[in-house]
Amino acid sequence: MNMGNDENIVATVAPSPLKKVTGASKRAAARIINELCTGCGICVKTCPLNCIRIVESELNFTGIAEVDERCTGCNICAIDCPWTGVEMINPDGSRKDEAEYERQLKKLRGYH
Repeated sequence: MNMGNDENIVATVAPSPLKKVTGASKRAAARIINELCTGCGICVKTCPLNCIRIVESELNFTGIAEVDERCTGCNICAIDCPWTGVEMINPDGSRKDEAEYERQLKKLRGYH
């Protein structure tokens, strides 16, 4: 077996698929990173539209979060997730910049 050949390396966990945001919305939408979600429910409690729920999963005992199509991209769930298990996906499929999260966190919390 040739250990120096990179072609033999196989990832054990496939990353969650990136989904493009659909519909008329020009805002980003939340996407759960299944491998990082612990099912703690913080995102469920902080979502102002109640569009996040915990569903059963084989990844852990508590389940994982699932976001429905009503997501408006407010970023609150991504900001409050202690495990960085939520990220915002722009309509073109790209990820939102981390600096943008920090600016919005300061705005939400009243810091200038």
